[in-house]
Formats: sequence, structure tokens, C-alpha cells
Amino acid sequence: MNPAEEIKQLFPGSVVSTGLQTNKPLATIKKEDLLIIAEKVKEMGFDNLSLITGIDYRDRFEIIYNFFSYAKKQNLVLKVILDHDKPEVDSLESHWKVADWLERETYDLVGIKFRGHPNLKRILLPDGWVGHPLRKDYDMGVDQFVTLGEDGEDIVSTDGSNLLRR
Repeated sequence: MNPAEEIKQLFPGSVVSTGLQTNKPLATIKKEDLLIIAEKVKEMGFDNLSLITGIDYRDRFEIIYNFFSYAKKQNLVLKVILDHDKPEVDSLESHWKVADWLERETYDLVGIKFRGHPNLKRILLPDGWVGHPLRKDYDMGVDQFVTLGEDGEDIVSTDGSNLLRR
């Protein structure tokens, strides 16, 4: 039995569907059950959380978690579907420390919030950046300019006025 089917057998009310994603076992789970299923995934030997990504489908967000077990040489993918109005899910940082960075990247680029994250802030773009570039509603027509301030801080503007001070 593949690990996605094992999760479904253990948590029948939490698993929406199972299948394959790029030939990896996939379980789509309810967002409110993510933490309890994550604990089980860790117990099953999935010691590596290699990727977290978010996808905007206009009517919903999906968040994808890719796990790997070095001992078993197995992959597992978990997918959680989030409301487009409130893209928020529990943080896995307490289970896999690498989630700290992966969740911050997903927050920065897609705007998904991770409840309980110890330091959820932008990691790739400066704090003043407007929007999340991988969202469908991101305004590509607005130029944003970043320069360094006198104290080394990032200064973001949409009119380029911060470029004139140099």
C-alpha cells in the first residue's frame, strides 16, 4: 500500500481524495486536519519536507507539500485546498524546521498565511512590496522600484521617486 492510501485508511474522514502527482502518491486532505496528519507522516518516516508551494486557481488556492523518506526511499505529496477569500493554513514549522523558510517563501510569493509560524514575513521581496507576484490578481502593470536607504533599508516606490535621490 502506498503512503497516501495508508493515510486515507488511517484518517478516512480527513482525506478528500488520493491519486498520483508526477508519479508520487498524493493525498488531498482537509485543511483543519493538516497538523494531525503531518504528525503521522513524520511517524511514518518522512523525515524530509522538500517543497511547499502554493497555486492560485482564482476560485481557490492549493498548497502542495512534498515529503521524502530517506529510509524507505519513498515520496509522499499532501495537498490542501484553501478558500480564496482567506488563504490560511497551520504551520508545519514545529514538525520540520525547514518549513520555516518554505512557508515564508510561499507567503511572500503567493500570500498564503501559516498560522502559528514563528516569524512569517517576506523572505525574497522587501517589506514594502505591494502584492504577491504568483497570484492571479497581481498587477503586473505597476512598476515597483527598490533602492537602499541611508541606513541600508529597502525603500520601495511605484513612481521611481526613490531613484532620483541617488
